[in-house]
Amino acid sequence: MENELKGAEIKTVYAHYENVVVSDGEHAYFISPEELIKILSEFEFIKERKKTRTWIHVNIDDWRIEKFNKPRTY
Repeated sequence: MENELKGAEIKTVYAHYENVVVSDGEHAYFISPEELIKILSEFEFIKERKKTRTWIHVNIDDWRIEKFNKPRTY
């Protein structure tokens, strides 16, 4: 399908006002915070406290592709 973006390798992501810009190095695309929330809700995270901030990382060890067969949380 012409409107689908499959197999693109994401090179950069940055905020632009209320939206997020995703670039594959050749083209830039806008994604809303709501869409990004849907994507991030599919992963489990590990919290890591560093000085004044808490960072989160995707828990790769527990993540499996089979989890996408479960009903979505949104």
